[in-house]
Amino acid sequence: MSQQKRIVRVFLKLLYSLGILVLLTIVLVLVFSILPVNNGFAQTQQEDHIEIYIASNGIHTDLILPVATPYIDWRDNIALQHFAGADSSFTHIGFGWGDRRFYMETPEWSDLSLEVALSAMFWPTPSAMHVEYIRRPLTPNKHQRPIRVTPEQYKKLVTYIYSSFQSRDDNFLLIPGKGYSSTDNFYEAREKFYFPKNCNNWVNGGLKAAGLKAAFFAPFPYAVMRHYR
Repeated sequence: MSQQKRIVRVFLKLLYSLGILVLLTIVLVLVFSILPVNNGFAQTQQEDHIEIYIASNGIHTDLILPVATPYIDWRDNIALQHFAGADSSFTHIGFGWGDRRFYMETPEWSDLSLEVALSAMFWPTPSAMHVEYIRRPLTPNKHQRPIRVTPEQYKKLVTYIYSSFQSRDDNFLLIPGKGYSSTDNFYEAREKFYFPKNCNNWVNGGLKAAGLKAAFFAPFPYAVMRHYR
């Protein structure tokens, strides 16, 4: 057998092995996305419940919480004066965690570059928190799903979100001039972003931390949203 044929055979074997590895990874991701945790969770009927939302745009998910409850007023840490289009009448606030560069350089999906996408997926990169003040409660639909939680569950979720921000003297660190609109902004976040720890897994992690039904692993929105149809 010629040297050239040997090289071709080795290359084909490597390509076959890579294909098997990719297929196995996809199967494992799908299986782990279907597996539920906190399967005994049921939405509370308590009168003092708090209603939160999970929201999806088809690629990214967010947690939506009331601006103020007896347990926290988010305006104490996320000042309204940083949001030119928001005021004290806004009832809800949205939280998303993601790749810092992706957030900064991709205000629209048409702005997404291959370099940024590959970097965010395969390389641990700095993260940011996206925060948006929302004028009124969301309308429940397949993209915006309400969840009624107990005060104890809510406090656990608040702790999870709070700990995702970088802070100094109890003040979250604003990234100036990077918001997409007058009602949203970005803040410095903790931990690195990469595929096993992405935006949807961050939301899923919050649900887990609060004792709410969630997926074992949730890299894609459907794994988060499917539990609250």
